Amino acid sequence: MLIRILTYFVPFAVNILTGGFFFITALRFAQAGASGVMVGGNIAFWGITYCVCSIIISRIARVSNALPLILAGGCLLSVASLGLAFCGLYMQYCWMVVAGIGTALFCAPFQLFAKAISGSAKSSGAVEAAAFYTMTWSFGFATGPLIFARLSGRAGCFVCFAFALAVVIGVLFIAFSLRKKKPAGDAPPPGEENVLTEKGYDKFARLARMGWFIGGCGTIAVCQFRSMWPKLGEELTLSQSHIACVLAVISYTQGLTGLALCRSKTWMFRRMPAIGMYSLGIAALTLLVFGRELWGFYAAGVCFGIYCGCMYFSLVYYSLAHPVRSNFFIAGNETVVGITNMSAPLIGGAVVDYFCTAKAAFVFAALILLIALSVQLWVLTSLKARASESLS
Repeated sequence: MLIRILTYFVPFAVNILTGGFFFITALRFAQAGASGVMVGGNIAFWGITYCVCSIIISRIARVSNALPLILAGGCLLSVASLGLAFCGLYMQYCWMVVAGIGTALFCAPFQLFAKAISGSAKSSGAVEAAAFYTMTWSFGFATGPLIFARLSGRAGCFVCFAFALAVVIGVLFIAFSLRKKKPAGDAPPPGEENVLTEKGYDKFARLARMGWFIGGCGTIAVCQFRSMWPKLGEELTLSQSHIACVLAVISYTQGLTGLALCRSKTWMFRRMPAIGMYSLGIAALTLLVFGRELWGFYAAGVCFGIYCGCMYFSLVYYSLAHPVRSNFFIAGNETVVGITNMSAPLIGGAVVDYFCTAKAAFVFAALILLIALSVQLWVLTSLKARASESLS
């Protein structure tokens, strides 16, 4: 139990650390009077590096080498933290590249390792890993800005270093504790080789690819909410504290939803839960478009947080559930989400500029969710039809 608790502390710390990198570097550029392109360039450098490295790591990541890769990622994040503490303004780009490599070395291998210690390659292991991973990274992503908003300069970088060092120590402790135990490998569990026919593999592969699509669409919607909600809040003359709290509500609700899904059984393969999930997301975006009262915006944050928790849980689960190609599909998840996070705010900004209102971004996001829902229902329906044919 201690090992599992410590294991899921690692993504919590890494996402707090990532939030620190983003905040500190952007603040330095802004205080130096840099252009908007230069301010956003630090995240772009990180994102491009992260996506490319995720593709490469998909070729080498296995359960057997997950811990060394995670440890290497933690070491690189420690180096990046110290580098940012002492570097000049423009050298931050170089250290964000190092941070992107370190984060890529962590994310996909960690999910493989979490699945292995949660229950082998069985479905229950994938469910637990997806649920707790969604919870911990969501809480870390929400907590990071709250911590680093009170820090700046070298103090913030040294706090980043402390979190990175905690990751390294935690991984070393996990490796030491498991030195006599061998986590389940990448092959199917004994006795399941005959059950997992070619059709079975095809089913899991189709679900994982569907996860890429719905994850990409969902991330587009998330980016519209996170990037354009502050602009809408300013248009509605809301206070900065309320604008920030609505964003925090999304992340914390997302994390609690991930935790609540740790006992999931079959809802991921059924159509009605998918309709309910997307209905909450679209309802939240509708509240932003037509809402006027403050409580409506907080309700939108809760509804959207539940949608995000379900969507990201599904994205991780569909990849982890594949019996033999989890490493490939998990790396694909990270690549899709990384590319979308870089491009979606630009697309949303263009939509807002064209229609001259921030509400246009939320209408655009709702349309994207309708497309994702249509694709998911089509895939789930076709898989159910094929399953019925095989039984007849």
